Amino acid sequence: YGGPLVGHELRTLARHMPNIDTRVAAIFRHDRAIIPEGHTVIEPDDEVFFIAAREHIRDIMGELRRLDKPYKRILIAGGGNIGKRLAEQLERKYSVKIIERDMRRAQYLSEQLQHTIVLMGDAADEELLLDENIENTDVFCALTNDDEANILSAMLAKRLGTRKAMALINRPSYAALVESSDLIDIAVSPQQITIGTLLTRIRKGDIVAVHSLRRGAAEAIEAIAHGDEHSSKVVGRAVEDIPLPPGTTIAAIVRGDEVIMAHHDTVIQAEDHVILFLVDKKYIPDVEKLFSVGVTFL
Repeated sequence: YGGPLVGHELRTLARHMPNIDTRVAAIFRHDRAIIPEGHTVIEPDDEVFFIAAREHIRDIMGELRRLDKPYKRILIAGGGNIGKRLAEQLERKYSVKIIERDMRRAQYLSEQLQHTIVLMGDAADEELLLDENIENTDVFCALTNDDEANILSAMLAKRLGTRKAMALINRPSYAALVESSDLIDIAVSPQQITIGTLLTRIRKGDIVAVHSLRRGAAEAIEAIAHGDEHSSKVVGRAVEDIPLPPGTTIAAIVRGDEVIMAHHDTVIQAEDHVILFLVDKKYIPDVEKLFSVGVTFL
């Protein structure tokens, strides 16, 4: 069950992968946040947040869970703007089918998409899914503008044998309910995707990127360290000397074109982009103060 690291302490990751630098920033276990230490043991069903170079992501995930076989066959339910754009992005590399119930829209899609098979019908039609070999489909994506229809069709596809079932869900309460069950593999919430952009604009200090995690319960923040040792609480200080609020970790630093995994003795320099994880949003104002200088420095 899981990958080689499951059941072992985090410090063994470095021995398993000596040439890959990574940092586990946070762990959620049964909805409870755990600040990772070297002696922390990864357990089955832990939700692990880590940071690493893009080319190393798959290798690290292989330590945490069994890797899925490469996906080839994609079935999209809903030929609206989202479904169409997704098909356009995937059709040259994957075998893509799209189900659209409106005849005119299906005709339009068949003219616009070059390598995608367009089917007219109801994605919640069990007979249609079976005819299209849903049991051999790698990923089923329900992308209509109806939350209930997306949930039901994804549940049906999962029951009929698709490897992965994804549903676009706009209502946060629905997304939370679905993600806490085993009925659907992935719930995609547009609200949580767009909220990061909005949060970036309302955060104080020089916060350049915000990613809302776990349906808004936690955040990953990219902040720029300005000033000097006299005007900043972070510049010129080692990570272990920075007064981080509870549940906050500095995971990495982007310095120019270099990505540096943060350790206790890593020193923050002016203009560093600092990647932080917060498992409790109530401490966000404290992080903002850390990276505020000049007239907003408190």
